[in-house]
Amino acid sequence: MARPIFITGTGTDIGKTHILCTLLEAARKAGETCHVYKPVLSGFDMNDIPATDTARLLQANGRELTAETIKDTTPWRFKAPLSPDMAARREKRELRLQAIARWCGDRIHSEHPTLIEGAGGVMSPIAEDGLNLDLIRELDAHPVLVAGNYLGTLSHTLTALRVLEGRSTVILNPYPQGPVDPRDTAASLMRFAPRARVIIYDAARPDRLLPVLKLDAAAPK
Repeated sequence: MARPIFITGTGTDIGKTHILCTLLEAARKAGETCHVYKPVLSGFDMNDIPATDTARLLQANGRELTAETIKDTTPWRFKAPLSPDMAARREKRELRLQAIARWCGDRIHSEHPTLIEGAGGVMSPIAEDGLNLDLIRELDAHPVLVAGNYLGTLSHTLTALRVLEGRSTVILNPYPQGPVDPRDTAASLMRFAPRARVIIYDAARPDRLLPVLKLDAAAPK
């Protein structure tokens, strides 16, 4: 079975969903079929469904926005804009890592890329008993780490790469523009984390994200 691609970040609101949507749209233009899931989402607003991450992913992947496709993409949805474990407790609902891992595992496609977006940063809880990092390991997924380009990016990104054992694709999101040239940030990351692959996101060239879909399923972990 092909390994899934897990989109995570150095923190929340770092641009994971935006970049994943850009990748999905570029894949469609290139004739590539992708399967995308965001199993857990907090801050889900029933009064503004088109603005939710789930709706954005569905539309970017060319799928119709219906109650069925929303449920199929994001089965665990919570109202409070908190970490999923906190949001689940507020609604007195159970949210266990193994249940999420089994659900995702059943949806990994053998012929087309399967992309899974986490919730928050790589070390954020995605369940009451597990982190995004734990789900990556349970799924034996390729991690793709989205990072910013602000002062402090190097520390945040290298810390995340350390827990990922250095083996990750990093997508630097230079928007909004920071005080450092993203090429300099990329060079520093590659110097201190030589096993990581670094891509600088360029909104004008979304096709440059397409190599993410070609991660070798047989690559060593």
